[in-house]
Amino acid sequence: MPPSTRIRTGLRRAATPLTAMVLALGISVAAAAPASAANSYNGNQFMEGAGTFRDDWTDEGIVAEFGGYNRNSNVTCLWQKIVFWADSSTGHRDQIDGYFGHNTTLATHAWQSQYMGPTSADGVVGKGTWAAAGTRLRDTDGDGTVDKYDGRYRDIAISRVNGVYHFADAAGNDRTANYNGRTCTII
Repeated sequence: MPPSTRIRTGLRRAATPLTAMVLALGISVAAAAPASAANSYNGNQFMEGAGTFRDDWTDEGIVAEFGGYNRNSNVTCLWQKIVFWADSSTGHRDQIDGYFGHNTTLATHAWQSQYMGPTSADGVVGKGTWAAAGTRLRDTDGDGTVDKYDGRYRDIAISRVNGVYHFADAAGNDRTANYNGRTCTII
């Protein structure tokens, strides 16, 4: 058998198990990818909590401009209320639309630099960023439930009803902090 035939035969024999291995790996990687239309860490449809509210935001999902992470959602709208309204000296209400775009990435980066330190600033809202924001949740009437986000410049009325977080959108409408839908309004 000529050398070129032996090489082709050897390559064909090696290609079959290699192809099967690549397909198997591709399938397992696809199955392990986080769901983009839910909380990336626990699959919940809403921002949720139980018991004391102090640690509710330590396992919330990712919202980000890139990567398909809940870019269009009421959770993004709530985050925008934090970075563009509560903790912004200028209060850009027109940026609160539930769509995580470039301006939200820039505002997130600035927020993270200020509240978490420059080395934590990546423009992506994940567990660490939600946990840092969660330290600003307050019970103002002493009943043990969350009433507001204590912003640097403005407060946000927020509540947890049957374990699910609610907030008022820019028009004052009650909205659930939903990863799967965007119903918040712009003013």
